[in-house]
Amino acid sequence: MTDLINRPGRDASGPTGPVRPLSTVAALAGVAAGLITLVVCMSLALTGWFLADAGAHGQTTDALRVGADAWLIGHGSHLVASGLPIGIVPLAITMGLLLTAFRCGRWAARNSILVADDRVLGSGIAAFTGSYVVLAVLVFVLASTAGTSPSLGRTVLGAILVAALGGGTGMAIGTGRAGRLLDEVPDWVREVAVGAIGGALSLLAAGAILVALSLAVHLNEAATILSQLGLSSGDALTYTFVIALAAPNLALFGSAYLLGPGFAVGTGTTVSPTAVSLGVVPAFPVLAALPHEGPTPGWLVILFAVPAIAAGIGVVVSRRDGEVLTYDVAAMRGAGSGFAAGVLISIAISLAGGPMGTGRMADIGAQGGQILVFATGIMGVGGLLAGLGQAWWLRRGAFDDEDQTDPDSETMPIARKASTDADSETAPITLPPDVDA
Repeated sequence: MTDLINRPGRDASGPTGPVRPLSTVAALAGVAAGLITLVVCMSLALTGWFLADAGAHGQTTDALRVGADAWLIGHGSHLVASGLPIGIVPLAITMGLLLTAFRCGRWAARNSILVADDRVLGSGIAAFTGSYVVLAVLVFVLASTAGTSPSLGRTVLGAILVAALGGGTGMAIGTGRAGRLLDEVPDWVREVAVGAIGGALSLLAAGAILVALSLAVHLNEAATILSQLGLSSGDALTYTFVIALAAPNLALFGSAYLLGPGFAVGTGTTVSPTAVSLGVVPAFPVLAALPHEGPTPGWLVILFAVPAIAAGIGVVVSRRDGEVLTYDVAAMRGAGSGFAAGVLISIAISLAGGPMGTGRMADIGAQGGQILVFATGIMGVGGLLAGLGQAWWLRRGAFDDEDQTDPDSETMPIARKASTDADSETAPITLPPDVDA
């Protein structure tokens, strides 16, 4: 009778691991991922409010609502505040949302029943995404006011993407299904994917270095603009933190500059290696990093080689342990990696811009079509050349190895040559039949 009422998996001889289904844990993890980032955004907004004027103006609920709006903007929700559209997404917030969703998804996978079926994993991702979207809609309803209205459609779409990509990837890795799926992918697909990601990240790093160097050169101008704003120490600290949230956007603008078409900081403006047309720009210290208006030096055309080099770095990284390929196959894989890297960086650059008001400030960012054409073309060529160069290098090393293992080669290792000589000395001598021993 005792054995009949014992619950499965709870006796001493049964399994002692988690017994909760993945969908249940994933639903809780989805809510946790949203609440963690929401509380962080609200806490930062509340801290900035107290640093600004020690809470002398406004109410605590106003600061909390600003944090909720920032959380929604991180999901790509365009905000209309007092009739002014705010469409630039601080990508640092988006990256934090994705990272948190990934960690919560992995936690859910490790604290649930072992997943042995892709359908179970799919149901877990659906539960994670569903609970996350419900929370996002609830925050949208509570944060919307008469003077501030986020975008519901963009909020839902952004929440789906963050939960599915971040949480889904975390659960796939946590359950071990990701490794099994990757094993089924052909080697050339993995190689092209790694090369594309490496090339896009290399160009992003180059854009960040360009922005940092330009800001360092114009540091005095940036400090002058900041002092003219008349901010208190708390305001300046909050202002600097807000600019830091847009650091990935600035790095992507630098990547757009290196690709050639450049970007705009207002309607009718252009910032590129071949032309700079600005006019009057807002008094933001970070905009001091922009080049001066007018004709640009001719030597800046060498910057067009940076995206090709970035694509080449991605190809070299993806093929560092690769097999020896023929030149045509290596060229096709390299060109494919470069082309895919151009597509990835173009998508990221298109997400970095948006309106910051009406009129002149309604156009900030890069033209997606032009960036896509230049990125895929330049990085595709760079990947092709890197693939050919890598193939030549690997084939050269393979031929050198064959020469070293040739018994007739003069460069044969001494140990092997000595053993060959010793064998020849001790080998028996066979005489012809007509010769007397």
